[in-house]
Amino acid sequence: MLEGMANDNILQFESGEVIFKEGERGDRMYILLAGAVDLKIKVDRGETVIKTVDAPNEFFGEMALLDERPRSATAVALKRTNVLAVDGPTFEAMILSNGKFALKIIKVLSERIRRSNDQVSDLIETMPRERIARGLADFAINHGERIHDGAVKISLAAAKAWINGHLGVPLDEIESTVYRFIKMETVSWAATSAKTREHVVLPEAFIRENDRRSEN
Repeated sequence: MLEGMANDNILQFESGEVIFKEGERGDRMYILLAGAVDLKIKVDRGETVIKTVDAPNEFFGEMALLDERPRSATAVALKRTNVLAVDGPTFEAMILSNGKFALKIIKVLSERIRRSNDQVSDLIETMPRERIARGLADFAINHGERIHDGAVKISLAAAKAWINGHLGVPLDEIESTVYRFIKMETVSWAATSAKTREHVVLPEAFIRENDRRSEN
């Protein structure tokens, strides 16, 4: 897809750096060369990640060139990231001259529409408590420490920050829900955190029940 393209439009972003912001006008799309990018949208009292771009040659930001409307999401580099910036005329030339690229654009847009519909439905239909439970399970799977019998220990502060950043749930709501889970003995404090309350243990059954991947 990148054959024959110049390298003067290669841009580098550091971890946490914003590539573009939701609501602003855009005149370029981006093709990932290395690194990873989170695409986020604003929700009530926070943001939610709708897509993580982490595969080389994957592209993002193309909607600003297709419909000329403001950016529908914010793009943030997850680590040091290199991208190739493509302006409108170059993008149009790629569509007209490269059938494989045009087909890929169509497939990607179709997939994103389907995924966005699923995510919107999830945000609307899922109760905050269920979203938090799913967020805890996701965080445990990706960032937790497996300890025994399939249970996973997680940092409560890190989990709260992750759920807030990825699902847009307010921090106070996350904390109160976690305490409710503990009171119900659905999850528990780690043995070393009975007083400090730094780590929580999620039983294997809790993770299995709330793992969204098991629904597919």
